[in-house]
Amino acid sequence: MTTAREHDQHPDTPVVHLSRRAALEAERAAARKPARRERPAKPERPTAERTTAERPAKPERTGRRATAARATTEHVDSRIQRVVRRPAPSVTRAPSAPRASRSHRASRITLTSALAALAMFAASAMPAHASAGTSMATATLAPSVRTQDYAVTQAISASVLDRDEFTVGGGSAGAPGTSVSYGGEIRSPFPGPVRMSSGFGYRSAPCGACSSLHQGLDFNPGMGAPIGAVAAGTVRVSGTYFSYGTAVIIDHVVDGREVSTLYGHMIPGSSPLKVGDTVEAGEFIGKVGSSGVSTGAHLHLEVWMDGVTPIDPEAWLEARIGRSLTA
Repeated sequence: MTTAREHDQHPDTPVVHLSRRAALEAERAAARKPARRERPAKPERPTAERTTAERPAKPERTGRRATAARATTEHVDSRIQRVVRRPAPSVTRAPSAPRASRSHRASRITLTSALAALAMFAASAMPAHASAGTSMATATLAPSVRTQDYAVTQAISASVLDRDEFTVGGGSAGAPGTSVSYGGEIRSPFPGPVRMSSGFGYRSAPCGACSSLHQGLDFNPGMGAPIGAVAAGTVRVSGTYFSYGTAVIIDHVVDGREVSTLYGHMIPGSSPLKVGDTVEAGEFIGKVGSSGVSTGAHLHLEVWMDGVTPIDPEAWLEARIGRSLTA
């Protein structure tokens, strides 16, 4: 009789047999079990040749199933001890020839295309007889023709025409003390109609420093044209005057009311007047220029009622001289 094994008993604890018969049966069962093979210690291998033998050994299973499994594998040759995993053979690729860059190939294609186009153009532009001799090509392109010669037997002399100088409405070239225009007590600054570039009132400023509220009238007779006084009066300003450049201001009395006229952007040094001088209607006061804030040669004329309030010079002058100021 054999004592029963407790569930918490260690497997290596010897079993006590209570009878000789039980001891004999235990010995027979142990004899039937195959002896465990002792595997020799295997040397350490590099990481590149790791085998299945390097895996940690699993604890041997016990029981009926384990015994049957061992019995069925006893016929396996003991020489088969491990399975070596060999790395796959590496294939060495032969170095390939360097490929031409895309930009290099494109440049070669472009150069070839350009040469082909040049050859086609030369073939189409060259005439068929160009490959022949020089004399043949010349004869083909420029055939000889019979011409006529013409000789002038009499000399023709051009007659010189004498022309007199003239002025419109009288005037002078701008000498001090002379009259530029003739007429009544109120006159235009110029002897005849003149083209105008900008009238009185609001406008689009022609320059960054120019005013959008134009308080005068711009005449364009040309650079250096002489300017005459609108009416008789006394000179209040003569010289540089703010953005008007070289200017003259004359005070008048018209119909019993004080009226002042301003003449701006004249050529510096062209006016012979001084402050306090008296002038007559139409008398020379300066020459048209482009001094001060100006975009070109012109006369800027202003008319001030009571000496301070600007009014439309064109309407005021035309109402008194009885004709148009513009050309």
